[in-house]
Amino acid sequence: MNDKVESENRHFAAIDLGSNSFHMLVVRKLHDDVQHLFKHKERVRLAQGLDAKNNLSDEAIERGVAVLKTFAEQLTSFPNCTVRVVGTHTLRVAKNRSEFLALARQVFPYDIEIISGQEEARLVHLGVSSSEHLVGDTLVIDIGGGSTEVALGRESSIELGRSHTMGSVSFTEAFFKKGVDKASYKRAKLYAQQQLERFSAHFSAIGWNQVRCTSGTAQAIALASENIGFEAGKITPESIKELRKLAVKNELSSKATKGISSQRMQLFVGGLAILDAVFSSLGIEEAKFSSGALREGLLAEFNSAASDQLDTRSRAIRSLMARYHVDVAQAERVSDTAIKLWRQLAPDLRLPVFTRRYLQYAALTHEIGLNINSSGLQKHSAYILEHSNLAGFSFDQQKLVALMVRLHRKRIKRSLVTNLGMLSKKHAVALIILLRLSVLWHLSRSAEFPELPSVEFNGELLTLSINASIGDEYPLLIADLEREESYLKQFGIEMRIEFQL
Repeated sequence: MNDKVESENRHFAAIDLGSNSFHMLVVRKLHDDVQHLFKHKERVRLAQGLDAKNNLSDEAIERGVAVLKTFAEQLTSFPNCTVRVVGTHTLRVAKNRSEFLALARQVFPYDIEIISGQEEARLVHLGVSSSEHLVGDTLVIDIGGGSTEVALGRESSIELGRSHTMGSVSFTEAFFKKGVDKASYKRAKLYAQQQLERFSAHFSAIGWNQVRCTSGTAQAIALASENIGFEAGKITPESIKELRKLAVKNELSSKATKGISSQRMQLFVGGLAILDAVFSSLGIEEAKFSSGALREGLLAEFNSAASDQLDTRSRAIRSLMARYHVDVAQAERVSDTAIKLWRQLAPDLRLPVFTRRYLQYAALTHEIGLNINSSGLQKHSAYILEHSNLAGFSFDQQKLVALMVRLHRKRIKRSLVTNLGMLSKKHAVALIILLRLSVLWHLSRSAEFPELPSVEFNGELLTLSINASIGDEYPLLIADLEREESYLKQFGIEMRIEFQL
């Protein structure tokens, strides 16, 4: 094989760390052709390991880490492989997820992104829409072990997406641990309808052309519907009603459950109650099962990354800027300066390449809180960034951007600068300093600004080499830099300004 062909022969692995099962999909991309090479699923039952305080048990952590070790071993067979790993509901809510991630890093050499429910909904919708040709708006329902995502949109564009804290595992534990009867089923369905009540009207107002259900739960319900005489691959209110009757009477025969694993049947009624509630709340007349899911969404994003389409995260940032009426010209000036300063520090500090992008995101959004109040701007901006649903961002990525923005002015609180899952404290501090300097350099908000300084930073000493003429032409800037010296000194960093003739 020549070098050109080998460079174009790439592997990609999409791994979904779900509440019930861990899934891995490996494909090969050769030119414009994508070949599915390997698909693997392991039942981990992570959600069952959560206690009343949302801490994962040692046993659940061990099960998850053991599967990741197996995945890592399997991935060694695929050269030149890009791996993307996302954790969903259970890892979102687990208070001790850092323990799981720390142990995982010892056997699994790939970054694990913990994504928000909104981001999960977007990726699931993308996975379904990329798996089959769908015309018009598609409503996608994904019932997982710990959460249910409902998303509405067309192709790769999502109009409305919501994640609800209810899944087949959690419902089985909460409502059917002692068995299934009419009363327990009614309680489960009513609870699910209450969770959906707030947003059901929004979905109905937009409307849709077709409905797709995905996940193991949906597949099992579709198969059971077929087994009792309904059309293959379809789920209707009538088929759900018949399955509900059989379930509450404990009359789901071997014929009805043919082809469904015993492990899946343990969660069947919990998932059925949720889907029943979704159908009732949204007035769904018919849905089809789709094999596309979160993994296929990750794959679709990987395939589109090579095109000239605008990056998903960049779109989310630009949308946020528009929503909060950010002064775009000012934000881009600060962003351009931050990137130029980053280039100076990156080699010596060994800043990871990805930090450049997140520094840019922080620079572009540092003023989104102005619409709330200019006093405490950094707090308002950081709150918006941390709590908004930003497409394409994991929890750690969003937290990093919010941290930089929170500390871009005034006093730097030591307690806020902690080790992030994706970045060391030393590198986080460097990014914060770069953003602070960039904002200072453009406080006048003028298109004309002084020549940028030369910057050196070793983690303890920050040295700025500034053209001597700037002291006479921009006295306010020098005064701001001197004040910055005191802020950094309180944080344990010495700042030295050297004027160059």
